[in-house]
Amino acid sequence: MYIVDDPTLALITRFIGDAQTLEVSDTEFLLRQIAAINQYVSDFPDGERQMRALEWIEVHASQYRQQWQKQAVMNALSKMRCADCPLIGGSRQSPCTIHKQWSRLLRQYADDHLSSHDYVEATLNLLETHKRRLKIGRTRRQLRSTTTVSLNAAL
Repeated sequence: MYIVDDPTLALITRFIGDAQTLEVSDTEFLLRQIAAINQYVSDFPDGERQMRALEWIEVHASQYRQQWQKQAVMNALSKMRCADCPLIGGSRQSPCTIHKQWSRLLRQYADDHLSSHDYVEATLNLLETHKRRLKIGRTRRQLRSTTTVSLNAAL
C-alpha cells in the first residue's frame, strides 16, 4: 500500500511495518469505497446517481482513503511482533508489553483521538520509559553478578 497523504503513517509503515510485507489489499479498499459510493447514491433517482457519485468522490474520497489507510495499517501492525524485541520469553508470535502499549497509541491515532504530533510524542515517551527500565534492569543484573562473584571470592 502506497501512502502519500499522511506523513506519520507513511513513516510508520516504512520503518516499523515494512510496507512491502504488510498484508493490506488495495483491491479491498477500492471495493469498500465503491460499496460506500453505491450506498450513498442508492437513495437518489437513477438519472442523478452518476452526478451524486462524482459529488461523493469530490467531497469524501480523500478523507475515506486516509481513514481506511490508518485502520488497515493499525490492524496489520497490531498483530506483528517487533523483530528486535528486547523482551525475551513468551510466544514469539504474540506482541510484547511495549508493542501492546504502542498498539493502543496507534489505535488512538487511527481513530483520530490523537494528532500526529501527539502520537509521535506519546510513542517517544513510551520508548524512553521502557529504555530507562531496561537500563535499570541491566544495571541491577550486573550489580548482582558482581556481588555474587565478590561473595564467592570472600568465602
